[in-house]
Amino acid sequence: MSDYYLTLEEIKINKSLSDGSMYKTYITNFFSFTKAHHDILNLYDVDGNIQFVELFSIVDCKIDSKTNEAYIRVELEFLDSKDMDKYLHKPLYFKEPEWFHDLTNEEINQIDCIFNDYETFGGPLVKSNHISICMDGTIHTDDEIIHVSESMVNDFFDEIEMNLGNERTYKPLLCGDCSSTYILHLKSGKVIEYSGNYALCDGTSYGCERYTKKIVDDLLKQVVDSF
Repeated sequence: MSDYYLTLEEIKINKSLSDGSMYKTYITNFFSFTKAHHDILNLYDVDGNIQFVELFSIVDCKIDSKTNEAYIRVELEFLDSKDMDKYLHKPLYFKEPEWFHDLTNEEINQIDCIFNDYETFGGPLVKSNHISICMDGTIHTDDEIIHVSESMVNDFFDEIEMNLGNERTYKPLLCGDCSSTYILHLKSGKVIEYSGNYALCDGTSYGCERYTKKIVDDLLKQVVDSF
């Protein structure tokens, strides 16, 4: 069973606009941006029975200005407006998305970035750029090899770790799955591949604008003349 769970804490009675029938939705609370943005579609009871979520909507979000912790209220409707009263105040478990990896205690040795440009409206690949950034300060591009200070790369890796593997990391809806790929080579020996760009939740519905590619771009603009 997953370590992650929520509890249904309130019942809300709603009236259908289409036929006037009544149906129930349920309110739960999160203290985590990550869990609130992980598009929970399946919940499991203690016996492993699956409960399908049809609607998952954030209805309120408050941020503690001192700790930056989030208190989030979420409204859920279940498939076919299923009555979930018997599950009130009982744990319903869910899984973290496959893309999420906790990098809190990891160190990056190298990151490989692949950026693809396509013609509009799903057209063919126009250009592909490959960039590798190593902990010793070496940056490999398609055209040249550049050497920068290790401290500059360490600061960059610190921000990448926060961006991709922090408790507040989430994957925006329009994340550029096909256009950006990041492969992390970790000191522990793990190799993790990410598709698309990620962001840290900043208390808004859309997250901050400092997504993964912008972090990479900002580093390259400092050191690559042709960038």
